[in-house]
Amino acid sequence: MTLPLSPAARIFQTLWRLLTIIVVAAFTMMLVVMAIQVISRYALGIAVPWTDEVSRYLFLTEIFLGSVLALRYQEHIRITVVTDLLPPSLQQAAAIIADLISILVLLMIMGGAFNMMGRTAGVFASTFDMSFAWLYLMQLLAAALMVAMLVESLIARLLGKPSRTLLTDRVSRSE
Repeated sequence: MTLPLSPAARIFQTLWRLLTIIVVAAFTMMLVVMAIQVISRYALGIAVPWTDEVSRYLFLTEIFLGSVLALRYQEHIRITVVTDLLPPSLQQAAAIIADLISILVLLMIMGGAFNMMGRTAGVFASTFDMSFAWLYLMQLLAAALMVAMLVESLIARLLGKPSRTLLTDRVSRSE
């Protein structure tokens, strides 16, 4: 039996698919550009100047947006030696504190990214016409998505609900 998805759940499902496609595409394009760089430089003896910068920007895109997917799937590295020894109630308190600290750090990253977007709007890549502000926009969007997920997770923890919520739900809705 398949449960119907709410309109909001369908929107987020589409968001996650799109984000995954963007991250995979950035990775694939980065590999292609790096292959062009290596082949042209070592096999053909020709330097292609734009490949280094393009691969760097694709890598940054992959890192920022990939970190959102990693948070969704709870795949970020954690050291839980101490928290695993705590009783469940204190583990819950530690998780709440960790969420609050993460949200604070991400809000600072968002502020810095927004500031740098303004400062670098007129600064362009040296080998092609792209403003550095786009890189900071990517960072801002990734941090904002992670803040939204952590706020939703924090609210669920405080209300004693399951940690799987609309933004972070990865469970199949079919049985």
